[in-house]
Amino acid sequence: MNNQFVFRRADISDIDKLSILCQKTYHESVVEDLCVCYPEKGLNYYLHSAASPEWFTNTISDPKRAVWVVEDQTNGEFVAYAVAGSSSIDAIPHPDICSDKDGALYRLYVRRDRQSYGFGKQLMNVVLSWLEEHYHGQPIWLTVFSENLKAQKFYTHYGFSKVGEWDFPIGDWKDHDFIMKREANTS
Repeated sequence: MNNQFVFRRADISDIDKLSILCQKTYHESVVEDLCVCYPEKGLNYYLHSAASPEWFTNTISDPKRAVWVVEDQTNGEFVAYAVAGSSSIDAIPHPDICSDKDGALYRLYVRRDRQSYGFGKQLMNVVLSWLEEHYHGQPIWLTVFSENLKAQKFYTHYGFSKVGEWDFPIGDWKDHDFIMKREANTS
């Protein structure tokens, strides 16, 4: 990463910019790129809960979770972010998960205009290092939209494989998601 972009852990002062970035990247990647036509009420409900400043305040304040951002130093805007933590926090419905013992990647999004800069790869490497440090010897979990082939390919490159499926609620709408698992790195 060059000097224009700073990669760092997020703090409470970042919650408003994180909320804006979360809404923007979710809309770009799911609604626009994958052409998912959510009912407006359900999408608004989801974004106002899962992308709210309150959600980010709780997440950043939780010692079992971590949030990272990539910030453009020229204008102070965030261009990418990731969220990881204990697999027990946002219950992924799979019988093999060991609640507080396993780690999970909850989000990794890069703004459309900043994709192909390597930010996703750099975020993933840091997230995996953090998860392996905090959940050593345990598997890492994530969920991904079943139609997001680009993300699935990205996660497969990092050793994740599909181990299940579930319907993720967006208001009254249900996204069909895949559950992916990366076996523990015991080295």
